[in-house]
Amino acid sequence: MRSAPLIVLARISDLSMTGDGKCVEKPPEVGGPMCPSIPLYLARIRADVLLTLRGAVQDKVEFYSWIWASGSHGGPRLFHPNPGKIRVLFLRREAGYWHTVGDYPSYDLELPSRWVPALMSNWKSGHENRPDPLERLVALRFRAEFEALSVAQLREDFDSDGPHVNHYWATDLPDLIRVVGPFFVATQLDNICQHSANPSARLAACFVAGEYFPGRCEAFRLAQEANSGGIGGDFLARQFRSCQIADRDLATDLLSGNLSRSRFGGWSFDSRHRREWLRVYASAMNRSVHLAACEVAARTSEARDIQECAAPLTSKGQKRPTSIRGR
Repeated sequence: MRSAPLIVLARISDLSMTGDGKCVEKPPEVGGPMCPSIPLYLARIRADVLLTLRGAVQDKVEFYSWIWASGSHGGPRLFHPNPGKIRVLFLRREAGYWHTVGDYPSYDLELPSRWVPALMSNWKSGHENRPDPLERLVALRFRAEFEALSVAQLREDFDSDGPHVNHYWATDLPDLIRVVGPFFVATQLDNICQHSANPSARLAACFVAGEYFPGRCEAFRLAQEANSGGIGGDFLARQFRSCQIADRDLATDLLSGNLSRSRFGGWSFDSRHRREWLRVYASAMNRSVHLAACEVAARTSEARDIQECAAPLTSKGQKRPTSIRGR
């Protein structure tokens, strides 16, 4: 995705089916109907370009993608080219035409339309001005979601039993991690959790950080501190207590290489990703997890110089943000 020659933020305008079809093998580990293959159909899609992140600037783009036209099959996400929807498109040339860089699973980012005005305004105003346009886009995507949250919206999304059905924040975490990596995503959430001027934004970002990233039980306590509206307080307290119990074993797991208790599905700790995953653990708010990660990093050739191990924890167990860029 990151190497795609054309990356644009675009609004789907229309599509037509070409009549071409093929089948792809369904991975045995995914759910859904018991069928050995998934039928795909080739669509010609047109979109209005809102931002060009890489490639020649243009107002419109036409491209092709294989889609599944008959509902949900429970496997990897497919591209949904619904007219009016906002997508970050990763495109490459194929036989002289633009085509999505992958089809199964889909290689795009979904962006709710309600966030687009704030994202575009902040982009044009120079906020989060980073050399990597994808990192900048993801940072502004988080800002657009969390900074706009009000107490009234929190009450619609969250109560004493936790997030309501279909109201989870940052539902696209796996896709965002695929694009910019787990460390960047984790530290963006940490930054909003610890420093946003909007208490509602802090509560939501702290919840996501504590729920999905290791060694961040403190985020649940910070969410309670930001909870001026008394929303879901009992749930946050329960999450904090249960997370603390889990974190007692997390440092031991890290030192032993057993990360089966990680709270984010699909995490791996193989050599290809060792440096970045160690940065995720070393940036933890929990001191024992931070120290265990730094001990592992010190004996790992590709991670001995990670900045997070040079950043001492504050008295509250938070790190001085040496590698989180200010907003």
